[in-house]
Amino acid sequence: MMGAVVGWGLLWEVWVWFRGGGRCMGAMRHGVEGEASISEEEDAELERQLKIINKPAIKVIKTDYGDIYDCVDINKQPAFDHPLLKNHKIQVYFPFHFSNFYVFYILIQHSWCLHLWIFIVIQMRPTSFPKGLFDKASSSSVEEPSNVKPSEIGLKNRCPPGSVPIRRTRKEDLIRVKQNPSHIQPLIDSAPGHYFVNNYVNTVPYHGGGAWIGVYNPAVSKDQFSNAIMWIENGDGNNLNSIQVGWTADGFEKTGCFDTRCAGFVQVSTEIALGLPFKNISVIDGPQYNTKVVIYQDLSTRNWWLSFSENNVHIGYWPKSLFTNLATSASYVKWGAEVYTPSGEASPPMGSGRLPSQGANKACFFRGLQVIYDTNLADPREHLLTRRKFDNPDCYSADKVKKFKVLDYYFFFGGPGGTNCGN
Repeated sequence: MMGAVVGWGLLWEVWVWFRGGGRCMGAMRHGVEGEASISEEEDAELERQLKIINKPAIKVIKTDYGDIYDCVDINKQPAFDHPLLKNHKIQVYFPFHFSNFYVFYILIQHSWCLHLWIFIVIQMRPTSFPKGLFDKASSSSVEEPSNVKPSEIGLKNRCPPGSVPIRRTRKEDLIRVKQNPSHIQPLIDSAPGHYFVNNYVNTVPYHGGGAWIGVYNPAVSKDQFSNAIMWIENGDGNNLNSIQVGWTADGFEKTGCFDTRCAGFVQVSTEIALGLPFKNISVIDGPQYNTKVVIYQDLSTRNWWLSFSENNVHIGYWPKSLFTNLATSASYVKWGAEVYTPSGEASPPMGSGRLPSQGANKACFFRGLQVIYDTNLADPREHLLTRRKFDNPDCYSADKVKKFKVLDYYFFFGGPGGTNCGN
């Protein structure tokens, strides 16, 4: 499923999660069962917060999983609750000279199609696209020909022009945050119960990156998570700026806000929204599904755009004003996975739950790794690729990046977890 998280305090981060699988949706819906009740005063305060968070709906869309998406005025979406975006103007692209627009406007100003025409021609999109973004990559380039297909995602109905889909926040969501304040802070490598593996590039400035990510649904308890993500980062410590995109089982219901519950991400797509579940999940020794993710910086506005799925749908962007170090470029592009478990519980599976040594159709994978040095999606430079090793490779691991055929870099990752994974 998809979502976004903004970092806390001085640690400016934006985390985006694409949550996959019916299991995690069920865990999300029933996660508050058995938890402490709240007082009438607390209930009234939650109701007040919901009225602020959930914007008036032009149209309501209910998913097959029971989630509700409100089509809200694009200029009144939660992004603009962020104090740094109070005066932000949504990025648009004019594919014509303004004088031509004036003449055309005169011709159709009395026409019923004016409103629709404005939304078709005045497009909410980057000023330019990275070269290679729309190239069709083979879906069978994971070590050997296989049955890998794109996982489907999207609303069954679009929002009307001028509005965007925003997942409706429920009282249960606010209760989870209230009852788990210690889990709201972004997790770091040294945090107990937190483990991750990845391959990365650094050293030179980057303006984005991309990959196809295998989609699995590892089993987790209500207090755990397991994900597969791509990082775009600059800075370190309290000066770290980080955008993370991928899928997660559990949806971070226990570890912080996600999707548009944290203001900052400007939604522009009317068909794919943050927080949606994938319709197709990979099965070990069965059908394999993956999804395409690209994050890149518009070099004119310096906003960071999110392009998603094989159709390169531009879901939205993070404005430059949200960042300090990432306002200019990124210093790291990483691909990998994370898991978390509270003290006293066995660590959850990562990826498919199989170690990378088991290979295609068993282990989860990243493929088609690319970075953006200037304006083009390009292969990562091999001498800059580095693998982060995990102390206990029987729990989790990631292969070194390999090259298969032409212009396709990939690696397998994952593991079963267990009771002896470290801290």
